[in-house]
Amino acid sequence: MPITAATLETDPRFFYAFRQGARLLLEIYDSDPPLARLFSSQQRWLMSHAAFALACSRDPEDPASGLYSARFIGLVVEKNVASKNTAADFIKEIVANGFVRVVSGHEDRRRKPLQATEVPDRAMSQWLELHLSGLDGIDGGNRAEIYRADPALQYRLQPKIAERILVERSVRTQGPAFDLFTWANFGGLILDLLIAEVAPGADAAGPATDRLQAGTLSLTETARRFTISRTHVVRLFGKAAELGDIGWSGRRGESDVWISRRLLRQYWQYQAAKHALVDQAFADVVGSESVQTA
Repeated sequence: MPITAATLETDPRFFYAFRQGARLLLEIYDSDPPLARLFSSQQRWLMSHAAFALACSRDPEDPASGLYSARFIGLVVEKNVASKNTAADFIKEIVANGFVRVVSGHEDRRRKPLQATEVPDRAMSQWLELHLSGLDGIDGGNRAEIYRADPALQYRLQPKIAERILVERSVRTQGPAFDLFTWANFGGLILDLLIAEVAPGADAAGPATDRLQAGTLSLTETARRFTISRTHVVRLFGKAAELGDIGWSGRRGESDVWISRRLLRQYWQYQAAKHALVDQAFADVVGSESVQTA
């Protein structure tokens, strides 16, 4: 049986899984910033999944299938992910960065079917394996092993995941502080930066104190790392501080930073909901009986 979000929300081992995921995303950003920008906010992350899923759905016999500009724009507007203009700009960006290309032999000016190139294809495969490995760490399953044995599973699995992600409220919103970060430009990566430095605590639900140390963080260095304005970073942290979910041990922006237990729980619940959706999609594609658990 697929693991439920409720199970993941109360399992302390899950903390290590999603913290490792945050660290991996930061490594991807440092090695390929243009690629990681596709996942730098909740809106862009959702659009990336929508675009990849549409590309995977292409049927050569059906000219209306697959990823092309009008269909992508229609989907993200319908799901209240982004405006028409934002969606159109996103398509232009991924074309310009070489993350998608026109399918060979289809040069119709009105409808140009697009396909993912090797870089995002590999990144999505890493994303899937990361989540499957995290689930395996909870129940001793062999999902990642099954996936590695048949990497083409991603073209059936990812669309199932995207379909759920686009409509699942607990994945799209969790609370004021979580939403503040994840829907802001580069806010998702900044939140990952904080989560990646949180140390585990002793109780069964994860870190036990109300203020959780998240390392030393410089607002200036954060802005430089993500090539965004310091004003944007200061404003984002200032709003989070007003909510009581971010603070510093000393001088603001130049000393050890802490996040609230509430913010961690919101992030934890989001990750639990997302991983549960991944597991349900995996069961739908390969069959739950195929997964061997401890």
